[in-house]
Amino acid sequence: MTPALRLLLAVLGTIYALKAAALIIRRGPGSATGLTLFLFAWPGVIPDCFRDRQTAQTIEPVRFLAAWARMALGAGSIVLLAVYAPHIPDQLLGLAGIAALLLTVHLGIGDLLPWLLRWAGFAVPLLFDRPWAATSLAEFWSRRWNLAFVDMNRGLFLRPLYRAFGKRGSRLALFALSGVLHELALSWPAGAGWGLPLGYFLLHGMLVAVEERFRIANRAWTWFWLIAPSPWLFHEPFRRTLIVPFYYWLNGLIAQHSWDWYLSLAIYAVALGQLIVPIASFQVPARLGWKQDIAKLTRFNQKIFWVYGFYILLSIVSFAVLTWRLHDEFLAGELAARWIAGFIAIFWSVRVLVDIFWYDHRDWPPGNALLAGHALVTSLFCTLAAVYWFAAFTPAR
Repeated sequence: MTPALRLLLAVLGTIYALKAAALIIRRGPGSATGLTLFLFAWPGVIPDCFRDRQTAQTIEPVRFLAAWARMALGAGSIVLLAVYAPHIPDQLLGLAGIAALLLTVHLGIGDLLPWLLRWAGFAVPLLFDRPWAATSLAEFWSRRWNLAFVDMNRGLFLRPLYRAFGKRGSRLALFALSGVLHELALSWPAGAGWGLPLGYFLLHGMLVAVEERFRIANRAWTWFWLIAPSPWLFHEPFRRTLIVPFYYWLNGLIAQHSWDWYLSLAIYAVALGQLIVPIASFQVPARLGWKQDIAKLTRFNQKIFWVYGFYILLSIVSFAVLTWRLHDEFLAGELAARWIAGFIAIFWSVRVLVDIFWYDHRDWPPGNALLAGHALVTSLFCTLAAVYWFAAFTPAR
């Protein structure tokens, strides 16, 4: 059995064994939709939130968009590390690779998922609640990080452990349980490094007792003890056996095609992608209530507004047509094409900067669909800007 298969088996086997135990002990979801989402979309093991479907909850804009940005940044970091993997020392690649995966999965997707499930009508808790704000290890592990695991401990293990060992003993036992589960997920797939993840969590269990005894509440203290012994948790055998090979495998996939092949595909993609903007724009007047708001302007200002809107729309469609028609010139790095690409790159870059620094989230109309659309459209603008900047700096052939 390969290390990757052992990792998959360890993670999924543990999660579904705990889900099965929770379904036996506690009442399960009351609908097929709730059961399906609990089994296949939710990483937690306590089914309580999926029993009853409620009215869709409003997504919090700032946190949702920040999580979306972290996911995109993490995914971009994974791709960059994969592209340059042969030129990065394995030690650095392993550590940076884990950081990129944590940013993408835990702080990106893990922060988006609860909001999406709340939108669907299931009042699930957050998985991660701004862990960077923790001022103690106790706060980090109990109220900030992997709250589905915290929920599992409270629902399945805390009461019997408390009866057996008391407050401090049960807390240390829960840290030990976390260490054992990480041994299964990290040391078993790597076939080495046994005891290091357990040692990491036992150390943290003792440090939490020290915090309680001396009333320590300090962010520097917290992050020192999270990061300094982290090579025990994500130990060298795990990085060497799974993380580094993953990035080399991804590098091999990317290297199957030349840079020109990717740029050619990207040029066609952004030409078509810009046509999505007018399609989305046709929905804007109705969704944003332009009929009522524009009617408050003078007749001349109404005309100016529509002229500006028409010229922006015409510019975007022209960008799409020019890009498609001049594909070969963009790819060849011809001077005129590079200047055109540079101008379009500035156009979309300024649009992204306006979105970040000028628009206020409080000004946006409420609604989960509009918020999700905002995230998707802004991602499209960032992609357009990035591709055109690459095209603008493509050397002439």
